[in-house]
Amino acid sequence: MLSLLAKLNWPFLVLWAAVALSGVCIDRYRRSRRFGKLRGCQTSHKQAQVKDPFIGLDFIHERVIRGLSGRRLLDCIEKFKQYGSTYSVDRLTYQVVQTCDPENLKQVLATGFDDFALPSSRVSVMGELLGSGIFTLDGDLWSHARAILRPSLAKHKMDRLPSILEHHVQQFLTHIPRQGEEVDLQPLFFELTMDIATEFLMGYSSNMLDPSRKREKEQQFFDDYMLCSEEAIKKMSYGPLRFFRLNLAATKAKKRVFKYMDEYIEECFERQDGTAEMTDKENAFQEIASAITDRQSLRDQLLHFLLASRDTTASLLSNLFFVLAKNPQTYARLRSEVLSKVAFETPTFSGLRDIEYLRWCVNESLRLHPVIPSNGREATRDTTLPRGGGTDGKSPLFLRKGAVVLYNVFSMHRDPAIFGDRVDEFVPERWSGLRPGWGFLPFSGGPRVCVGQHFALIETYYLVTRIVQTFERLESKDPREWVELPGLAMTCRNGNKVGLYQA
Repeated sequence: MLSLLAKLNWPFLVLWAAVALSGVCIDRYRRSRRFGKLRGCQTSHKQAQVKDPFIGLDFIHERVIRGLSGRRLLDCIEKFKQYGSTYSVDRLTYQVVQTCDPENLKQVLATGFDDFALPSSRVSVMGELLGSGIFTLDGDLWSHARAILRPSLAKHKMDRLPSILEHHVQQFLTHIPRQGEEVDLQPLFFELTMDIATEFLMGYSSNMLDPSRKREKEQQFFDDYMLCSEEAIKKMSYGPLRFFRLNLAATKAKKRVFKYMDEYIEECFERQDGTAEMTDKENAFQEIASAITDRQSLRDQLLHFLLASRDTTASLLSNLFFVLAKNPQTYARLRSEVLSKVAFETPTFSGLRDIEYLRWCVNESLRLHPVIPSNGREATRDTTLPRGGGTDGKSPLFLRKGAVVLYNVFSMHRDPAIFGDRVDEFVPERWSGLRPGWGFLPFSGGPRVCVGQHFALIETYYLVTRIVQTFERLESKDPREWVELPGLAMTCRNGNKVGLYQA
């Protein structure tokens, strides 16, 4: 073998490789110029500076050595201020476009939907945690997976939701001290929404908040799931280097998550067979189970549903009560508005829609701390974005096949041109008459809009109403500011430590 290598003409091989690479680059340049000219594209003059435009050693240093900071989203805002609402990060081997322009998000998510797919890094990483489902599939497979879950959120199924919500919110309230003692609401919200989602979907609640049962198993599931969620985001941030990131603790946690779900599914099948009691016989589990005969695929679909319903609502509730605790006057007005509409009665869904200030508070929380703050798509063919080209960034921008568009909702939601002054503050009153259109995307948009959006909002309105009916005052027990916790759904790294005072 060594003798064969010694006989090779290395200068010739290096020259051949250089010529071949040059040919690829020239062909790519001609193709992009021809395509771009037809579409009126201009070169992006808003390009982030990179120290290594060839291999990306600066990227390796930033993601692998430094890692993700708790200021990742705030750093993105600074980058957009420096380079504009759309800018490129180009290297020889790949093209990345960062954007927070509503017109570009509309193009990626709706108008040009067929030109984009999920980035391979997201599919790979989320597939490891959640398996195959609506968050990891494209095309016909995605449509089929979404069609399986959609019936569970049909209007006639939603009629069962009020009784489910009331039962579990009462269990939730038993865990809240009544005279201002400190409590961390964040894990309680995740357990509450898990109990609700499992009973609504499967007819049998996980009962994480049931005060009569031990909670070690459920707490282990919660801790494992959150660890896997954090690891997934960190791994996705590595991009093409994700295969080199190893976390044995997360690998073990994932196995325990799968084991917990498999055991839960088996218990649900026993209850369907009549060998154990069902808390709700009118559930979607039968429909999903009949459509999916493979147990692993069934587990995957249920994990995806939990992310779409449980994580979304829990993160929204936790983020909302974090800012409400920092703004006692806002909480007082919210409580006054709720009591003026529904007093201390059990609210109806139609009654909740009449509480305007409640909607404003929820929208403002979703604006300030969107549950999914950033995402991305990968171009499946040569295509364009409507903005990002030219010296002013207002001309179309060419995207070659394989280019990745990373869109940042967190930054877009802080655009003064859309939301006015004090965009870094929690000001529900800004929503009086505000119609931000594609500038406000807390649940994404287009065909892939969050399948659990309506479920999450109705659930949130109901739970917030019941909590503010019960407690006259809410105060923060943590002087620190909100700091992002990277995960599949965004929450505060320090939790949500508050004190509540019963009326």
